[in-house]
Amino acid sequence: MRSLKRGAIAIAAAVAFLGSAPANDQASELIANSAARLAPLHSYTFQIHVDFALKTFPYVKFHLDGDGSVVRPNLLSIHFRKVPWFAKGFESVSLDPLEPSTWNKTYDFTQEQTVGDRLHLEMKDRTDGHLKDVSAELDADGLRRVQWNYLNGGWIAVEVNPIHVDGFPLPQSENAEIKVPGYHVEAHATFENYQLVTDQAARGGG
Repeated sequence: MRSLKRGAIAIAAAVAFLGSAPANDQASELIANSAARLAPLHSYTFQIHVDFALKTFPYVKFHLDGDGSVVRPNLLSIHFRKVPWFAKGFESVSLDPLEPSTWNKTYDFTQEQTVGDRLHLEMKDRTDGHLKDVSAELDADGLRRVQWNYLNGGWIAVEVNPIHVDGFPLPQSENAEIKVPGYHVEAHATFENYQLVTDQAARGGG
């Protein structure tokens, strides 16, 4: 029972796949430009399908279906329609950590480097906790990869594959992997049936 509950916490962390100025303006400019591209979106909804696999004992595999929504200025949240008994309490999750626009409230930007069309960022949490550092990759469509590295040697990584819906870059799929002492979890999520409402439509402009 305890093993399943600890595994459920690790799995839930995979789902929750997510101040100081950066070292220079490149990171802040890219993050601001990415946010600006989504600014005309008043709200949107979607459906999400996630396959989980616990790669360590008890080797659990299961599938979840859920619904997601964003209503600006609130960030993205997901509600799963049905979860296994050992994941009760994780029916609803927030994906705030996957929103680059929130990072400067939590992290100090310590290093950045452009490789091809991507900006690679290194960040440090301002609080003394369990987090060692954070690395991320962004391009013109926003976040493409982020990894949280912990002092205990564990890490959580999320890769984002975007698609353009009515001209807006939104996730088409995401891959998450968690390796913490005693547990290894992989998750693959797909997004579909986006329904977008722009500011113009919200104001009755069609």
